[in-house]
Amino acid sequence: MLLRDHPLMNYRGISNWPPRWHALDDGVAPPAAGETGVLTEVVAYHSSSHQSAQLFLFMEHHGHHYVAAILFSDDTFCRQVGMLLKNHYGRTLADIGGLDVSGLL
Repeated sequence: MLLRDHPLMNYRGISNWPPRWHALDDGVAPPAAGETGVLTEVVAYHSSSHQSAQLFLFMEHHGHHYVAAILFSDDTFCRQVGMLLKNHYGRTLADIGGLDVSGLL
């Protein structure tokens, strides 16, 4: 099963892939959408006061930097995806979405 198609890649039944990108540049970056760019960093955020597990993904596309937050309904799956993604810095988001994650949860 591919990461992009995994049934746990969602938050409250709404798919969290592909990420929804927001530019970090000073307003000059063009919009980015879908499985575009190269993954540069992943930051996991888990809080007992927050009801959802989140990963912040950072990517670069044509010299511009973007961030996306992806929320998960399943905290354990979020942690597994976070660890997986940290092993794929420098790869395109299209490649990452096509990873076989049959072994996760």
